[in-house]
Amino acid sequence: MPGKESAYHDRLKRLPERIFALLADRPPLPEDQLLKKLNIARSPGKGLFKLYGQYRREGWLVRDDEGRMTIRTRHGHLRINPRGFGFVMNTEFPGDDVFVPERWFFGARHDDDVLIWYHDTPNGLEGRVMNVLSRATHEVTGRLERNRLGWRVIPDDARKPVVDVTLPSGHKARPGDMVQATITEWPLDPRRPVRGEVTRTLGSPLQPGVDVSVVALEHHLPLEFPRPVLEEANRLPDSVQESDWVGRLDLTDELIVTIDGADSKDLDDAISVRALDDGGFEVGVHIADVSYYVKEGSPLDLEAMQRGTSVYLVDRVIPMLPERLSNGIASLNPGVLRLCVSAIIRLDRMGRRVHAEFHRSVIRSRHRLTYEGVNAILAGKQDDVEHLRPFLETAVHVRHLLRELRQARGAVDFDLPESKVVLDVNGFPVDIVPRERGLAETLIEEFMLLANETVAHTLLEHKLPGLFRIHEEPGDRMEQFREMIGALGYRLPEKVTPKHLQDLIARVKGKPEERVVNSALLRTMKQARYQPENTGHFGLATDEYTHFTSPIRRYPDLWVHRILTGWMEKRATGDTLARWKAKVAEIGEIASQRERAAMEAERDSVALKEAQYMADKLGERYDAVISGVTNFGVFVELPNLIEGLVRMEDLPPDYWVHDPVHYRLKGQRTGREYQLGQPVTAEVVRVDIPMKRIDFRLVQEGEARMPAKRRQKV
Repeated sequence: MPGKESAYHDRLKRLPERIFALLADRPPLPEDQLLKKLNIARSPGKGLFKLYGQYRREGWLVRDDEGRMTIRTRHGHLRINPRGFGFVMNTEFPGDDVFVPERWFFGARHDDDVLIWYHDTPNGLEGRVMNVLSRATHEVTGRLERNRLGWRVIPDDARKPVVDVTLPSGHKARPGDMVQATITEWPLDPRRPVRGEVTRTLGSPLQPGVDVSVVALEHHLPLEFPRPVLEEANRLPDSVQESDWVGRLDLTDELIVTIDGADSKDLDDAISVRALDDGGFEVGVHIADVSYYVKEGSPLDLEAMQRGTSVYLVDRVIPMLPERLSNGIASLNPGVLRLCVSAIIRLDRMGRRVHAEFHRSVIRSRHRLTYEGVNAILAGKQDDVEHLRPFLETAVHVRHLLRELRQARGAVDFDLPESKVVLDVNGFPVDIVPRERGLAETLIEEFMLLANETVAHTLLEHKLPGLFRIHEEPGDRMEQFREMIGALGYRLPEKVTPKHLQDLIARVKGKPEERVVNSALLRTMKQARYQPENTGHFGLATDEYTHFTSPIRRYPDLWVHRILTGWMEKRATGDTLARWKAKVAEIGEIASQRERAAMEAERDSVALKEAQYMADKLGERYDAVISGVTNFGVFVELPNLIEGLVRMEDLPPDYWVHDPVHYRLKGQRTGREYQLGQPVTAEVVRVDIPMKRIDFRLVQEGEARMPAKRRQKV
């Protein structure tokens, strides 16, 4: 009876779906009633009842307190590991992620919002995707290929779908070009192709900049401004007009300077400082008056709000505002008049704030200083601006006072080195070096922190609808961090304050494990975000904090300028105040989301260039430190801050056992151990440029290099 047999096999195959349909988000059912609805007889030898019993034994079906049958479901984002498996994350269950094997994705893709059915296993929670609630991927960027059936786009990220595409008429794309396709159809049957249409051609992957453009598009970053935004920017003046002076404080005779990186073009902050007769100091922080040019609700404003932030990729800046504004009339270039919002802050001899006032102002920056130049002046290595030495020495003294006050209250300063990728004219990486951070950088940092805290205090004092930069306590992840540093011989109390973390950072300074501990601590901390309610900033150990000092590149700062100047000019009343209050929560949410996207894109662009840099170094060996220990291998970090994975199979021959309590791998045969923070020698064995991955193996002294045929470059 082939027909009946086929139908029975179909019932076996569809049993999970039928159980799910009866019990998901529905009241529990008595077992007899459930079996009846499933049309399953209690026949121990029969396949359906046997399979039903297996689901019970494995915990897919569970009894409630009244003996009725139910299932456990959860919805969340499916995060797929490049090795194939996935986890469903849910903020309601931190640290309690559900493992999903690839065979149970059922058409779900990376970062999709899914509904899963899960059960307990000896290794933790395991689940299967039952429904895709919403798709995360709407565009795919990849390589255009042609086969006998037509065109398709193959993404570098294997977690994203291959898309069968149509090409627009008049297109200039060629096979092998990098393109972006918009998905037009997700098939109901996951075995069928995803369909779409090519909407953008980037060009050959060998063309300079195309690789980083792909990274930008993968993170949904805009590569151009809409025409109405550019048209509005082009209508802005090139210079300060006579009418702009009305109601502004004239600071053009003051010694005001900018201090930025040598390649910075959007100079949105300047400083002044002078010692007072009573032993105190007057600090001026002068910020470009961007809100004067960017009117609320204008095309410029709406585009800036959606972008949220400027994005600093490895080879370019994707600005929040068009360059005519960010590098022109709003940039505090030397020797020209510029409009600012100035915070004039008086400090006592200990650096404590005793008075502050705000003005819309006109300034003329005297000098465009660089961090490198200021550090050289302070070290006596640059004579052409020697007249600035007294000014800079006063500024450095104030910096010391402000820093001491911050440290006394327990502010956490990670001071983690960052890598700088040096590119040639074709965008190829020729070197990767740690980024220098000297006195000048921390001087500006302290002045900006002072201004941000002062503005936050003013917003709160006058009950204005500000947007605060808040940073919550670490929460549950602190326990895992406590265990990690315990394996390295360090201790933290049960109730951790910023001061405890500051002391820990001081204890590990200069030791081999310093960067490992600092990096792990940074990952333990929650990400700072924007919201209307002020709840303080844990990392800075301050009760009041906002962002005010970068309105060219951060939308929250532009918003805060709008609120602050509205209050200064007595416009923060009635309907205006009500409108601001209604919008501020949404602005905070958008800004926080865009900041996270920018950070991920920036990291990916650096990781891409790191992989390109290491691609011709297969077989080379480096001093390294173990920066992570997992059940599938260890991570190592090189002195130039490049990090990669040593898989289990690339460790010296042994039976390696993962000891998560002590953050180590131990060889059962030799007794050899690999511990977090341990110095090692690592050899490059695999580089996958599209996936931005570098693999190493650990080698012993005198060990021969891996044969060339086993090294891999993709």
